[in-house]
Amino acid sequence: MKRSFVFAVLAVALSAPAGAQTPMADFQYYAGSWSCMVTSAGEAPQKATAVYAIDSGLMTETVDVPPQGKMKSAYRASAATTYDAKTHRYVETWLGNQADWSISDMGAMSGKTEHWADTQNSSGKLSRTVVTRTSQNQFDFLSYPTLTSTKSNFKGSCTRA
Repeated sequence: MKRSFVFAVLAVALSAPAGAQTPMADFQYYAGSWSCMVTSAGEAPQKATAVYAIDSGLMTETVDVPPQGKMKSAYRASAATTYDAKTHRYVETWLGNQADWSISDMGAMSGKTEHWADTQNSSGKLSRTVVTRTSQNQFDFLSYPTLTSTKSNFKGSCTRA
């Protein structure tokens, strides 16, 4: 009986589509807390924190930027990322406390680089972001104001806290 159960579990595991087994495994890299420095073009760098968690195939992210420089109030955003097995794409939703939001997607990872592109957002101008994992404890990102821009308008670097 025990042997039949083991074979049944093994058969179910092996029959699952390859993409359905652990599509979010690559994102385990982010789990935990990060200290970040971010800046818009022409602005002074600002401190931020990001906290990532993964549970049941969903990665959640919370970003906090305390008031500093010209900021009058704190900025906070939440994001959720998952894998869409039907389209073979990663999908992310973003919602900030300044009524900013976006829906972005990405195909397969390209080495240690992620290429995210908006499909919809609150500004009506679709943008893109490139994230590069520079080490096990650091990632950098560049955001571009349009899908075809070659000059970034926002950048940051995060280090595992």
